[in-house]
This record gives sequence, structure tokens and C-alpha cells, in this order.
Amino acid sequence: MALDINLKIYIPEKIVLNQDVYRAVLAFDDKTITVMNKRAPTIVALDMGVMQILNENDDIIDEYYLSGGIADIKENSCTILTEAAFKKSDLDLEKVTEMNNQFKNPFYSWLIDEFKRLS
Repeated sequence: MALDINLKIYIPEKIVLNQDVYRAVLAFDDKTITVMNKRAPTIVALDMGVMQILNENDDIIDEYYLSGGIADIKENSCTILTEAAFKKSDLDLEKVTEMNNQFKNPFYSWLIDEFKRLS
């Protein structure tokens, strides 16, 4: 498997992810955009949603919830700037409900709805 894309996710406090990946799928404009090697340079405004990391068989190997933001896609890299990003496997309904109770936020409300929809 050729890990051709350097994928980075930045939130204001830190780098959430800095990993070489095969392919990534991002939510934007009620659609998705696939980041792959040698893609034409593109800057997109991201929607609140799930970012998927895929392997060479297009199997999902990891997922992140993003609060929106900007993706700067170049030939072999994708840099995402966002307010909040969480690895999907690190969250559950109880945790996102607690986050929303501490700090009311449309993203946390969306996450609650997403977890309820998935259960």
C-alpha cells in the first residue's frame, strides 16, 4: 500500500493528526471530495461531518468528526484547519453529551444527533 498523501488536521490548540494515508474522503457542500495522490491543488470549505481514511481497497480504516473548516489539498498533501476534530472511536453518546453540557455548541449538538442516528 502506497501511503502517498500526508494528511494533517490542525485545531487551534494542537495538531490532531499528522499521518501518511492512501486516500481520504472529506465532507463539503453536502457532497464529498476524495483526496488522492496527484490531485490538482484545491482549497475547499468543509462541512460539519465525518472524514474517512481509506486503504487501497477503499475500506474505511479510520474516521474523524470535523466541525467544518478549510482543507488545502495539494499534489500529495492535505492540510485541514478546523475548530474541533475527534477520532470517531474516541467518542460515544455519553461523552459528547457531557461536552455539550459543558459548552453548548452546534457541533456537539450535531454529534449527539449523529450518535443517536447510529444507535
